[in-house]
Order: sequence, then C-alpha cells, then structure tokens
Amino acid sequence: MPDERPPEKPLGPLRATANVGKGLWVTLRHLWRRPITIQYPEQRREPFPRFKGRHVLDRHEDGLEKCIGCELCAGACPADAILVIGAENTPEARYSPGERYAKVYEINYLRCIFCGLCVEACPTEALVMSHAYDLASDSRDSLIFTKEMLLADAPLQKRPSKEDLAAGEEVGDFRILKEGLARARAELGTPQRPAPPGARGRPLAPEEERPAATASLERSASAEGSPKRGEVLEGEPAARGTQPPGDVPPPDPSAPHPTDENISPR
Repeated sequence: MPDERPPEKPLGPLRATANVGKGLWVTLRHLWRRPITIQYPEQRREPFPRFKGRHVLDRHEDGLEKCIGCELCAGACPADAILVIGAENTPEARYSPGERYAKVYEINYLRCIFCGLCVEACPTEALVMSHAYDLASDSRDSLIFTKEMLLADAPLQKRPSKEDLAAGEEVGDFRILKEGLARARAELGTPQRPAPPGARGRPLAPEEERPAATASLERSASAEGSPKRGEVLEGEPAARGTQPPGDVPPPDPSAPHPTDENISPR
C-alpha cells in the first residue's frame, strides 16, 4: 500500500535557528549554577547519623575484644555473609573477658545487604556499623574482610556508667531523636503534652488515686455498715437460686437416696 502522507516541508532557516536556540538555552541556563558534584575521593560527603556502612568489631576500654564467638550474628544474617568460628580463652592467651572468643571472623561484602540484623543480634554490642561506604574494589577476594580488618584499634563507644545514667545523661540514637523532636516542636510551636497521671516521675495526687464514685461508695458503705453474709439490701433483687432468710427446714429422712437405680435416664 503506497504511503499517502503528504511530504514534509523542509524547515526554514528561522525555524531551524529557533530549535537550536532552545537547546542552547538549556545549556546556558545551567552554566552559571553552582555544581552539585564533588571531586571524589578528595572530597567526601558526610553520611547521615544513622547510616549503616562497613562493620567494625569494637573493644572494651581495657583493650579486650567484645566479641565472644557466640555466632548469633552469623545465624541472624539473611544473606549468609558472616563466618564465625569460636575458640576457648586460655590463661596464657586471653582475647575477651568471657570464656570464648572469635578465632575466625569474616564478612563477605559480596553477599552483605547492610540490613543491620547482625548488630541487633549481638548480645555484647561488639558489632557496630560505621559510616565507611567506599568498598569498591577490582578483586573479589579483597571484599572478604577478616577479623584483623574489622577489629578496631581503640574502643569506639563508651558505655555510660551508673553515675552518668543517674545524672540523666542521654547517649546514642535516643539523644539524637529527642533533640530532633524538640526542634520540630519549637518550629511548629507545638506545646509539650503534660505527663498523664501515674507517669514516670509524676506521683499520683490523693484525689487521682481513686475515682470519685468509688470513694463515695466506700464512704457510704463504711457509714452504714457492710451487709452481712446472705443479707439482701433493700431495693435490690435477690439473687436467683438463693435461700431467703429464715429457718431452713431439715431434710426428710423418708426421701429416697439418689442412687443409680432410682435416677431415671434422660
């Protein structure tokens, strides 16, 4: 079937120049803007405070390793990227305060997905995630980090003492979140909500300990006296199946004893 479309008219010189000018205008518009790129690796951007980067094995303040070789991090890893082989400490060679330490600790960053589940599973807080993100390499073997490559030279985070906690020191992510919440409330002008009755740090007032209705009922009961056992208060219906007050008739000795013979089946 022959093409029945009319032939396209050639662009005139003015229209062609206008199309070229549109493309140049996009270039000229970005020419005087500040560049958004940086010269890596001479310049590096600072990650966010909760960024999850390369793992680090932390130490105690006395230099001993926090890792006890329990292999919980390896079990929690969904990508099977962690290999831990534990060994026993000896009096001659002690690496951790406990009975065991990690003789072999490897993380395969070809498999790691940086989910942080291994950090949450660590019972001694030995495994932390740093802000290091430059893990590119031209060799697959260099992306398998050993214990010597992961172990920190000095303690990374200091555990707050009992005196610091008693003084109200706030450390870690809780301090960051609390400061961010305070800034947001200050910008929005939202007043801080008062603590509810019974909240931590606010004792209950005497009138808040019990509702007013409960207190009035207790006062009326103490003034009139509590009812005796089996006594029905005036104006209240008697419970179903209860014996009215009075003498209880003695049982009839001539009545047959309920045995299996005189009980008719249903």
